[in-house]
Amino acid sequence: MSTIQKDCADFLRMTFNNLTGGKLGSCHAHEIVASYFGYCTAAALRTEPKYQLSALDEAAILIPDLRLMDHRVQQLNGLPAGLPNVDELASQLSGFLSKNGYLSGEVWYTRDLEEYIEVSFIQEDPLMIEDALSGEMATTNAFFDELYIDKISLDVGDDVLVANVSGALNGENDPDKPFHGDSIAFTTMMTFERVAGRIGYRRPELETSGAVDDSYYCDEDA
Repeated sequence: MSTIQKDCADFLRMTFNNLTGGKLGSCHAHEIVASYFGYCTAAALRTEPKYQLSALDEAAILIPDLRLMDHRVQQLNGLPAGLPNVDELASQLSGFLSKNGYLSGEVWYTRDLEEYIEVSFIQEDPLMIEDALSGEMATTNAFFDELYIDKISLDVGDDVLVANVSGALNGENDPDKPFHGDSIAFTTMMTFERVAGRIGYRRPELETSGAVDDSYYCDEDA
């Protein structure tokens, strides 16, 4: 059994006892920990053949499986009264991993990963895409200031998580210069390499391509 897996389960049990004076059983704690790391059962986590929890220190991004935690907590019989909700349990586990040096990366708490990637990952650092479109921007006379995401689709594989992003970088043409387009349609493939458990990934590698839309639209008053 992974030392980290056992340490997390022991931590949950101790924390629950300290908070409530109640007892969280060892089996229950191990099942909750397994679901946090993306496994349907503690046995599945114990027998993980490739992505051991000992490699958590290589993960730049950890995405606790909150949906699976929701499901498992509903399934488990005999859980003690007063058990914190799933979001609090996930927060406790993440804090324990960080405090004890198992994890130095960031933690993404979400039940909708597509939305999180758009709102909390891309829009907080749009230059990760915009910089890759600098060549296309240079062919225009526009000032670009809006990164619009049209669609994100996920492909979860055994070894990688791929987010396929499509959208447009929009701007306004310099009124003193000829019009050569003020929108760039783009696609970006973000590849997150799995390193630990089913939720620990390296920073993604991005491949972005784009094309300038140089069609001109004039809105004239009737």
